[in-house]
Amino acid sequence: MGCHPLLRADQTHQGGEPSTSSAWLAVAYQVARETGSAVIGAAQPPTPGRNHYRLHLRPADGPPIRLLLHAPARLVAAADDTDPDTLTAPFIPVPRPDLFRLAGLRTADPAELEQPLTEDLVRTWFTADRRDIEYHRPPRVGDVIFNWFD
Repeated sequence: MGCHPLLRADQTHQGGEPSTSSAWLAVAYQVARETGSAVIGAAQPPTPGRNHYRLHLRPADGPPIRLLLHAPARLVAAADDTDPDTLTAPFIPVPRPDLFRLAGLRTADPAELEQPLTEDLVRTWFTADRRDIEYHRPPRVGDVIFNWFD
């Protein structure tokens, strides 16, 4: 049976976790200051169509990025934000991951998030989670963790 270090049952659902999101947001603003990035708009909390927080940044020397937080897992990731409407944007390295780790958050490696999602990885999950995955057909592990399921 397969397993993935970032996947766990009940991963597809959202969660508020105000203290986690506050720490993430404070670090995200510190990262923006230290990297010369501009914060674009306000942080967006989870919605019925998205299970994670996100914040848009425009780095001084590169394309726009999305900083993502899956609060229940205390997991931070980053994705290319060149096309803000795409659901499956490429995952990229989290800028200044050391700062997020100092705040007690984990950072996801893009290679782990980009791995193809296989049946073996979710075989033992709850039926509702498996139904969401079968319906939405996310192509990558990261799309299950940071998902758009309704």
